[in-house]
Amino acid sequence: MSLIIAQKYSKALLEVAQEHQQLDEILAEVANFDQVIKATNLTDFLTDVTYADEKKIAVIKNLQDVSSTLFKNFLATLITNKRLALLPLIIKEIRNQADSLFKVSDVEVTTAVDLTSAQLSKLETMVKQKFDLNDVTIKNTIDKNILGGVVINARGKIIDVSIKSQLNKIAKSII
Repeated sequence: MSLIIAQKYSKALLEVAQEHQQLDEILAEVANFDQVIKATNLTDFLTDVTYADEKKIAVIKNLQDVSSTLFKNFLATLITNKRLALLPLIIKEIRNQADSLFKVSDVEVTTAVDLTSAQLSKLETMVKQKFDLNDVTIKNTIDKNILGGVVINARGKIIDVSIKSQLNKIAKSII
């Protein structure tokens, strides 16, 4: 349920930012805010029920002082609707939805050996076409257990063309 609420708030902020032609500014602000959350354990503070709401609101109001008008209003809405505990999740969803909007994704590629820059470039082109992306960041992970081939994980979808996977399929069909 929390995820659905976070998605609604993040979508609303992005829509308003687009309306006011401030999408780039808001996304930069969200990125900065995300860094503050990670650096200060703000997530633990906002989700801990032992802290009074007044203290949480005071912290957010301090952060509002250095925010744009649009983001100030957004934070005020969260305060009014008593959704401060969801703020870290909402920030994460804003980034996810912005990545979807701009067709940007991190892609995890698992191989048995390190890929060369030429192979990575070819794989990047293929991933962009396959997943309809404009920009990808490939993280190459080495796992000798897959024996060969590649496992691609992008946007929650997995393409597994590893030798280990193919051997498992053959073994299941024989048995």
